[in-house]
Amino acid sequence: MTPRERVTLDTIAAAAQVSRATVSKAINGRQDVSARTRRQILDLAEQLGYEAPTSAERSSPTITIVFDSLDTYYTNRVLAGAVAAAHDHGAILDVRSFNDRREAASDSWVRRIVAEGHLALIVVTMELSDAQIDAVHTLQLPVITVDPAQETPDGVLEISSTNWNGGMAATQHLLALGHQRIAFVAGPERSLPARERLLGFRSAMMDAGLDVDPTLILGNSFTYANGLRAGLTLLDIAPESRPTAVMCACDVSAIGVYEAARQHGLSVPDELSVVGYDDTFLAECAAPPLTTVHQALETMGARAVEASLDLAEDSTGTKTKRTIGSVKIPTRLVERASTAPPRV
Repeated sequence: MTPRERVTLDTIAAAAQVSRATVSKAINGRQDVSARTRRQILDLAEQLGYEAPTSAERSSPTITIVFDSLDTYYTNRVLAGAVAAAHDHGAILDVRSFNDRREAASDSWVRRIVAEGHLALIVVTMELSDAQIDAVHTLQLPVITVDPAQETPDGVLEISSTNWNGGMAATQHLLALGHQRIAFVAGPERSLPARERLLGFRSAMMDAGLDVDPTLILGNSFTYANGLRAGLTLLDIAPESRPTAVMCACDVSAIGVYEAARQHGLSVPDELSVVGYDDTFLAECAAPPLTTVHQALETMGARAVEASLDLAEDSTGTKTKRTIGSVKIPTRLVERASTAPPRV
């Protein structure tokens, strides 16, 4: 066989009608493949004359993934999905985090990863500066943003959840229970997902024929302190005017609202219904367990890695083009014990 005819994992995947990741798992002895599928793949590999690349031939593509922080449940779950996908596809994941705002906004590290031969760049919840956008365009570096903190620049692929749908579903749930005076604890104004969740809330209220009271929309971050501050302000309102339910842009802010309710001597959900967003472990551990919007964080990380590989040149110098345009991962409402009809 000539090098161009060499049997690859993609060749076996096409013959077996399975994914490349499944072939990789079977050949590498991973346990998350059925015995029947593994046998079929190994038999095909032998029939087709597959030869595993030598260490000298093996050149794993490297993908850089950048976070503004690694100390949240959200980032850890996105990273877990990205790591698993990189392993399945034989890629190396270079994980970076920036605490220095000037360094995070510079184009020097973008140019550095290109010089190091990295295949693509994944940016999670971070904002790309104008200099960085110019650099990736000039250097033709494929860039994928996950839950971007800005409108997605031209030529950059976006992966996120259906945040507008999630915000709307959560609000419709509260409306269906009979709540009309509903507050919203918002995330960072610069965050596109946070803005979409608020728009979903507004849309549901408008569809129900209810005005959105601007005094009931508070907050500006995805933090516990944000939820606590907003909750204390909202519950300081006179009982006849204060909200009977609060929707939060993230679970950790919802836990802050729980604490505000406790300090005011109010019971959740008997006297205040609360809904979160993300469906982190906090939602299940909360007392009472938190009703929230589930977003598939690990799937988002995995899709970002797969999109990086799709956008990069393969060994024949062609583009696979399986991932085109923005990718929206579906959300769903998870009902637990933090919501109930308002007291009459």
